[in-house]
Amino acid sequence: MRVIFFASLGLLASLLSTGHPPVSAAGASALSGVHVLGNQLVNGDSMQIRLIGVNRSGTEYACIRGWGIFEGPADAASTRVVRSWHVNTVRLGLNEDCWLGINGVPRAYGGANYQRAVIDYVNELTANGIYAIVDLHWNAPGTVPATLLRAMPDEDHSSVFWKSVATAFADNPNVLFDIFNEPFGVGWDCWRDGCLYPGGVDTGPWQTVGMQSLVNTIRATGATQPILVGGLAFANDLSEWRSHEPEDPLHQLVASVHVYPFNLCNNPTCWDAQIAPLAAVVPIIVGEVGTDWTPPFTDTMALELTHWADRHRLGYLGWTWNTWGGGDALLTNYAGESTSWGADFKAHLVQVAVPRVHLLIDANHAYAHQNVQTAIDLYEQTLNTAASEEESASISAAIDGLASFRQIVGLTASGREEEARRRLTVLAERDPDAPLARLGAQFWDQYGMTASASTACAELAPQADTQAGAVLQTLGSLGVDIRHDELCVLPQAG
Repeated sequence: MRVIFFASLGLLASLLSTGHPPVSAAGASALSGVHVLGNQLVNGDSMQIRLIGVNRSGTEYACIRGWGIFEGPADAASTRVVRSWHVNTVRLGLNEDCWLGINGVPRAYGGANYQRAVIDYVNELTANGIYAIVDLHWNAPGTVPATLLRAMPDEDHSSVFWKSVATAFADNPNVLFDIFNEPFGVGWDCWRDGCLYPGGVDTGPWQTVGMQSLVNTIRATGATQPILVGGLAFANDLSEWRSHEPEDPLHQLVASVHVYPFNLCNNPTCWDAQIAPLAAVVPIIVGEVGTDWTPPFTDTMALELTHWADRHRLGYLGWTWNTWGGGDALLTNYAGESTSWGADFKAHLVQVAVPRVHLLIDANHAYAHQNVQTAIDLYEQTLNTAASEEESASISAAIDGLASFRQIVGLTASGREEEARRRLTVLAERDPDAPLARLGAQFWDQYGMTASASTACAELAPQADTQAGAVLQTLGSLGVDIRHDELCVLPQAG
């Protein structure tokens, strides 16, 4: 015999006697520093952390070209946009000449003005839960302007640069130093100890400075933060990193590797052979990962790398938080709207930061394909999985609300009214005024009067858009795309 339960909003309120507050989760935690412990990065509470985020290009070239310091905004609002992607790290490429105010850099964009702008931006990031990596990106020897990527740090200015930068950030425990962007064209001995570089189109031979000397320079300032050291072949080759590892009295070195489709080490076989063994003894960060730089700008390898890095608990930073067009930019504008690569990378970041999203997407897929029991089980698993630190109260409420609402509809459509009523009661216990709790009560009201789940959903359709719009927008920002007219749809029991 079919049992019909009547539960209006008023009746539901009378059923609730526990007085439970709405379920919520903390937002991004305040940073407590970062340091190396064994082969891991840990925070000030000795908890393992992964640095996952984006590169931001512009501070290496705008100043030397004489038109600015940043490419795009560098204010509090722009930091909130970065944070909305569930990023916990930003890597900022610096220009040696601009920081030091030498070799013809306009005063407005160099020296003290450049330093102040960079320091303020880094402080803005770290004050808002984002680690900052400052990187020597562009440099040049002597009086040659630093207008492009060089093979190695130069003896003329790079030590002075790092002495000044390390001193500036020595008291911020949430800053890391990337000692040099992408070494290339030299051997491992030169990489570590420096050598005479043969020069190029705009220079004669010039003296490089090795990674060991720069580590010494940084430590001499009293700065104790981790130092990233990239390998050869544009930071793609880590084959002899361990055998040539610089000595750090504080044991705070991190290996950095850059991986693009056009690099030699661009596949899991190489990553397993070269990166994974080193990661067993030294922390590794994928300092740059991105797409091909020529059409069709595929991001297949980049996404494969992020999944591989997740399995090995490595951090990674997508290239790049810019809007300049082409396949390697993550953005179409600085409001956070994404390119194709950006959309894929953001979706991955969301699922790493908020693992319940993946369960919810799988549950929705099963629901849409009429595998009702699988969907109900996955919604239950979603509800029983602990919220991550990255879940704000609104995110948690949206995830829990959709999982509970869809469970109620699916259970009702399957003839399991008692289970549906229990789920509705739990949903209302969290917060009877939450949009999906109200919609759930209205669905149940209509079902009680008509004994038809499909009719109840049809009656609910006009209210779904106005009542649940904000929730659906929150879910959409997490990659859970569901329209208001898809919210209450009836699966067929399978």
